[in-house]
Amino acid sequence: MGLRAPLIAWQRQIRFFGHEHGDKFSMLVFDNRGVGASDKPLMRYSTSEMALDALELIDHLGWIEPKQLHVVGVSMGGMIAQELAFRFHDRIASLVLQSTAATIKSEVPFFENIKRRAALIKPKTLEERLQAARDNLFGQRYLLAPDEMGVFPTNGDRFNAEEIWKTENVIQPPFLGFMSQLVAAGWHSCSPERLRYIADNIDFVLVAYGLQDKMIEPHHFKYLVEKLGPRVRVREFPDAGHVISTEHVREYNQMVKELVEEAAAATRNE
Repeated sequence: MGLRAPLIAWQRQIRFFGHEHGDKFSMLVFDNRGVGASDKPLMRYSTSEMALDALELIDHLGWIEPKQLHVVGVSMGGMIAQELAFRFHDRIASLVLQSTAATIKSEVPFFENIKRRAALIKPKTLEERLQAARDNLFGQRYLLAPDEMGVFPTNGDRFNAEEIWKTENVIQPPFLGFMSQLVAAGWHSCSPERLRYIADNIDFVLVAYGLQDKMIEPHHFKYLVEKLGPRVRVREFPDAGHVISTEHVREYNQMVKELVEEAAAATRNE
């Protein structure tokens, strides 16, 4: 998952793949180093090291067969997934890169970019944090729409409630853990040659993104698609922000399900 996000951020996918379709899928979600229940070492993090964290966990589970894995990475998690796919492509049958970048190259004016980065670490009240998260993570159409479960007035209100629950029930990342993840994401770089190598060695690669994303500007997605090459699949969500997996949860889950099933079938037929 992305910067500072705990594994529970996958809750809507856990329900779909792990419970509603648990007879067909085995799903692994985990906290990246620096957040949640994982260790938070005081050192510089890198996406390549975090990819090794993931592989060690996967190996521990015994998922070691060729083309056995279906990897989904979001934001910083997508950067980690790129490193995993480049080094261990023989283990991966399908790869979903959501709301992520090969490297961060902002088109925002310099001082505005500095202002945005500083806002990430500025101390905030609870309401300020909720407001900033809502604005940065989601499209306005989603936030203002009625809560689909009918419990809260809007999706924005549901998000507030979920975040407040997390502050009380999920281990909060220490400041240095967050900063270490920020450094890992900021310094991530996957070259055009490495991206093409990934696409040449994994037959089922999908890039998904929202055009209203404020966390990673959309030109990053277009660059990623271009450098992965013509075989990559693309799903664009015009009204979505950074968290497509929440904003368009049904379409997103079905999209991933279909890709995984197709890749698994192709692997069985080899």
